[in-house]
Amino acid sequence: MTRKNFKVLFTDTSVDPAGIDLLRPVAELSFLESYASTEALVAATGEADAIFCRSGIIDEPVIAAAPNLKIVSRHGVGYDNIDIEACTRRGIVVTIGGEANSQSVSEHAFGLILATARDLLRANTDMDAGRWERTTLIGTELHRKVLGIVGLGRVGSRLARHATGFDMEVLACDPHLDANTAAERGTQLVDLTTLLRRSDFVSLHLPLSQETRNLIGTAEIALMKQSAILVNTARGGIIDEEALHNALKENRIAGAALDVFAEEPLPPDHPLTSLDNLCHSPHIAGQTAESLVRMSLQAAQNILTIFRGEALDPDFVVNPEALV
Repeated sequence: MTRKNFKVLFTDTSVDPAGIDLLRPVAELSFLESYASTEALVAATGEADAIFCRSGIIDEPVIAAAPNLKIVSRHGVGYDNIDIEACTRRGIVVTIGGEANSQSVSEHAFGLILATARDLLRANTDMDAGRWERTTLIGTELHRKVLGIVGLGRVGSRLARHATGFDMEVLACDPHLDANTAAERGTQLVDLTTLLRRSDFVSLHLPLSQETRNLIGTAEIALMKQSAILVNTARGGIIDEEALHNALKENRIAGAALDVFAEEPLPPDHPLTSLDNLCHSPHIAGQTAESLVRMSLQAAQNILTIFRGEALDPDFVVNPEALV
């Protein structure tokens, strides 16, 4: 492939150059700023053969505006910002990055567990304010505590391995796994109610869908220990944020650590940001120097695979029926 015979739209400029460099010799590239509006996406997709998607909503109006579109390649693994049904109807394949960011997300989740267990956010804030407060900063050890992992896929399985190094007991809830597979991954398979009741830390690692939206709401939080901490590095919509806010404000659970939110970017006046028992970060769990290279390269490689007429690895395909 020596001619630039197809066009790729990047929905975000914050992409590692590795993937851009892979595509540039063979494709005409165009770029939008992060979190582009539907109007901007519709205006830009008219001649696109492929969309390299990081931020932005790829919904039916965007898809309808792109008659030549053959692939939407996600920079990452979540795809709730893409209308999968609309893509499938048009024969447009949607791909993800597989294992590209699993290590970085699992490490971030465990970092949030450590940070909340030792109240590092308040310790840092106190010292920045000139306070040397030791007597009230009493953390909890992870040793022999119970970690509940909801979703034992790529990231959840890695998190389970991290936890065993701290001698934690690991429970898992995942309707797609059997008990033997869960045991092979170092966990005990239980239902969600049991997991929430028994866990000292609950970490969410599942995609956002109609089935998982607001999976953790008032009733589920009420099952948790008052000393428990809820961690979410998956998708914001999995937690009912109003229910979480109320529970944290009333100290019905000890704390929470969130990297993802139902609305992103998070508005500066969002009620969750006013809580002192919430640790939060701006959707950066998948962002390490190493994973950004891997995600960029994999998203670009998936595009190249389609335009070379080669078979995609099934692990990267969200809607295989679009390939028929």
